[in-house]
Amino acid sequence: MSYTIKVRVNQSSERFRLVESGVWYYANGGTWTVESNEQLTLTMGGSGTSGMVRYMTEAGKEAFFVAMGVHNYKPWVDIVTGLGDDITCVKALPEYYDGSSQRSKSREEQKTSESILNAQSRTIAAEFTSASGQNLELAINIG
Repeated sequence: MSYTIKVRVNQSSERFRLVESGVWYYANGGTWTVESNEQLTLTMGGSGTSGMVRYMTEAGKEAFFVAMGVHNYKPWVDIVTGLGDDITCVKALPEYYDGSSQRSKSREEQKTSESILNAQSRTIAAEFTSASGQNLELAINIG
């Protein structure tokens, strides 16, 4: 049973750009469709996989990522801010499946929303506006 997550990104005055997207390979993996910097769609082969998007300002600052997926047939989301240049989706996504890290616990908690205040006092928030069924919707707000 496949799942889609339509992602809508809302931004304040500081402009952030999508710099990376990734998909975990479980449940036949998935794909990202990027319609614009503000509209993306993650299509996954089934429950048990996820995707991640990484953003930073136009000046290359304030990097953060939002991880999202479906675990045990329920959606989940996690946000991590304050990323160093060496923290990419390719490096971070496996940590959600290692069974012992905080990121793995975040996936298992199946939170449908999260809000983080970054070091520059900017709020990064994500919330599933549609969190049931196979066609999910996630709003990412960059304050």
